[in-house]
Amino acid sequence: MIHKIMDKIDRVIAQKRESGELDAWLSNGMARRYCQELTASQRHYYPALLLYVERHAGIG
Repeated sequence: MIHKIMDKIDRVIAQKRESGELDAWLSNGMARRYCQELTASQRHYYPALLLYVERHAGIG
């Protein structure tokens, strides 16, 4: 299950990076909300996914 969520995150990050929207998406909280929506039924994944987003996006 987690790998499917991570694949979705990878696709969104790639799209945002390509369109130049990645920094804004991360800084305005939309990335956080996106992770919350993806993990609505698996809340225990949420902290790890936030860390994954930050590292994959080159922040961490």
